[in-house]
Amino acid sequence: MIISKAQVQNLLQVYARNKGVNRADLAPAARSIKKDALAISDESRIKQKAMQAIRQADDVRMEKVQELRERISAGTYTLTEGEVAEKMIERAIVDRLI
Repeated sequence: MIISKAQVQNLLQVYARNKGVNRADLAPAARSIKKDALAISDESRIKQKAMQAIRQADDVRMEKVQELRERISAGTYTLTEGEVAEKMIERAIVDRLI
């Protein structure tokens, strides 16, 4: 963006005019400040609480990890191609929904 000397001069003139305006002289309606408000539905509050509980929960279930390690080491842990494909598709669907 190129700013010309004329644009700068116009901006300075506007600033000079506005600088002379005393804010106390403004009408009461102009001085009133509107406050923002936020309303959260009950459904959103429940979702928010659920998300907080999820964030606070442990990400890794160590007992499950240990069980899987033992099964893999013993050679008793097997998955079919269908089970792997099903989980991949399920995860892709969930990712799209979220």
